[in-house]
Amino acid sequence: MDATITYVCSRRAAEKLVAQLAETYRAQPEYGPELMEEGFDDRQWTIVWEGGPEEWAYHASERIPAPAGTFLEPVNYCVLAIHRV
Repeated sequence: MDATITYVCSRRAAEKLVAQLAETYRAQPEYGPELMEEGFDDRQWTIVWEGGPEEWAYHASERIPAPAGTFLEPVNYCVLAIHRV
């Protein structure tokens, strides 16, 4: 296991994005978007929200600003990935 994993942005920046999504879409705290630490090709974070508004990930990828040096990509209707530019 590699102890020197470099993520595309800090946990704090990813959590800020989750909070912004929850506020934008008026999420209830117990049913809001969740930050997941994934180990894909470029070590991005993913945000999962199965109970969110219909196709929220597609809309959010165009409307919500990504953390510096990253871009947002909808994986499907309920998963948003944060990738390195």
